[in-house]
Amino acid sequence: MTAGKKRLLGKFLEAVGIAATMLGLVQGLYGDEWGELYLFLGGIFIFVVGRQIEKQSAKVDAKIEIT
Repeated sequence: MTAGKKRLLGKFLEAVGIAATMLGLVQGLYGDEWGELYLFLGGIFIFVVGRQIEKQSAKVDAKIEIT
């Protein structure tokens, strides 16, 4: 997988994580506390995974530019 595709995948996962967290907030407003908890924690996890993938692709890009 190229660095550009990894960066795009990372950004996509970050967006999905934010969306899941926002859906968790809405679930909590309607009273489903377990659904809120699962979406909140899942959204955070997905966001962090996406952030790590994006950081890795930035390191690869920096190595490519140096050489």
